Amino acid sequence: MHPFDLPQLIALVTECGNYARDHRDALAITRKSDGSIVTQVDQYVEQRIVSYLRDTYPTYAILGEEGTHYAFESNALPEYTWVIDPIDGTSAYAGRLTGWCVGVGLLARGVPIAGVVYSPMNNECYVATPEGHAYRNNVLLTAVNATEKQLDDWMSIPSDTHRKYDIQYPGRVRTTGATILSLCYTAANMSSAALVGGCKAWDIAPALALLRYTGCELWDLNGTVIDIAALLSPTATSPTMLCAPRDEYDRYRQYIHVRTTR
Repeated sequence: MHPFDLPQLIALVTECGNYARDHRDALAITRKSDGSIVTQVDQYVEQRIVSYLRDTYPTYAILGEEGTHYAFESNALPEYTWVIDPIDGTSAYAGRLTGWCVGVGLLARGVPIAGVVYSPMNNECYVATPEGHAYRNNVLLTAVNATEKQLDDWMSIPSDTHRKYDIQYPGRVRTTGATILSLCYTAANMSSAALVGGCKAWDIAPALALLRYTGCELWDLNGTVIDIAALLSPTATSPTMLCAPRDEYDRYRQYIHVRTTR
């Protein structure tokens, strides 16, 4: 048993998501050095979660999108690491769209073991427990199985797909607004797969245990499984990735064509 209070973490993530929802009308929006936007709510939520985690689990490392890099030692993989995305989908959030969420994941020696993702606008809470169970709104998620796909089945794609990829998926494609939600929807068998652009650890870690427990995987476009431990530096960025049921990589990879730069 891994030592942490899951109900308390769920309550905290839910509280933070509701706070973000209730403070969308008075946002102070600035841009980071990479051009992405950040609001005072992103910063508040991260501070709120980090404060709780540092007080409650002082020996655990913490990595957060808004600058938290706590208790990491050089060349040593922490025994436990919290990875926080205070608002995944900040662009959607600031634009008053619904596709955003709050996510916290827990790694043990770099292996995803638990996570909580809360989407307040959709009233959805995804939970992966250290015992190996995955839930959506308290309903147990079972392993995702390969099925014959229909024309109204869909896969998630990045918002910049029109610039970078040609997608020949025979069903529908949709942009969710948040990478974490795209992964959760695949784990919950709501979407067939997800194409994910290069991103940071906090954009995927909160959902990785959920994928693991529902028989899904996350690969780069060469078929190599993503190692989240290699992304635990604030400057590390993943390659483009594909999320699908564990035995379905080849099926979905054939639909994705990366555009060449001219």
